[in-house]
Amino acid sequence: MEIETEEKPPGTLFVRETDIGNYFKKPELFFKYEGYNPTGTQKDRISEKHVKNALSQGYDTISVTTCGNYGVSIAYYARKYGLKAIIGIPSEYSGGRRNEILEYGATIMEQPVKYEEMVELMRHEAEVHSWYDASPGSINSYMDYESYSNIAYEIYNSLENIPNYVSVPVGNGTTLYGIYLGFENLYKNHLIDKIPKFIANSTINGNPVIHSFLNGFKKIHDLNPDSIMETPVNEPLVAFRSYDGQKALDVLYETRGYALYSTDDELKKLSSILMKYDKLSVLPASCSALSGALRVINNERCVVILTGRY
Repeated sequence: MEIETEEKPPGTLFVRETDIGNYFKKPELFFKYEGYNPTGTQKDRISEKHVKNALSQGYDTISVTTCGNYGVSIAYYARKYGLKAIIGIPSEYSGGRRNEILEYGATIMEQPVKYEEMVELMRHEAEVHSWYDASPGSINSYMDYESYSNIAYEIYNSLENIPNYVSVPVGNGTTLYGIYLGFENLYKNHLIDKIPKFIANSTINGNPVIHSFLNGFKKIHDLNPDSIMETPVNEPLVAFRSYDGQKALDVLYETRGYALYSTDDELKKLSSILMKYDKLSVLPASCSALSGALRVINNERCVVILTGRY
């Protein structure tokens, strides 16, 4: 039975037969690739909804904090629908997508602070100036969960059953939690008889979800901001506070899942291998999901969520 979903973004792709799966002798390895979306990541799933929601509520400006990808996506859809966009970026970030943000007509605000501090700063600015807040942890975050839940429905429709594992890159934990909610909804409606185990993978340089799970903590533990190390590779993953970290952590325990770390060198290597074998341009940080899957699965069926293109 096929599940009706929202109209998929034009660039979502399900890859059934992966050459890299054969290379690593993992024949049941599948990819859900988000890189063909308009701005190249899964963020397009939520950005358009936030922009439309902002317009429906009478806002003329939308704001978000980003390390790059989400900001480009919000800027793209804001221009498409005639909304002003204010994009907050920590000034020390590599800034690989700053020019795109500006080309879409958005305004960039920079401060010499960490990502989480920039989120709070932009949240304050949104309140003061009556902007729509699309940043993680805002009152509008429920729209993120609804949008990402569609990934679960699309996996179900593509496979016509449920994989043993779903592997997801983890920064704030939002994408993982949203996908889980989709499977939970299928389960509650008796369309599937189990929920996949979730594999969460992130940067070895610091992520609260992975840290908390590996240490057996049932409550998410923030990290010391001075203990994390931001690099151009790990920016989408590194965090001292994950805004949906508790939700993601609960999913790992509930599904008896796994949490793992990867180094920048490993992520860059996997990105090159994916291009060589499957001709997919994948952001190294997004390859954390593949890294986790390769270390956990044997012959079990696993869907790897590749969230963005290089």
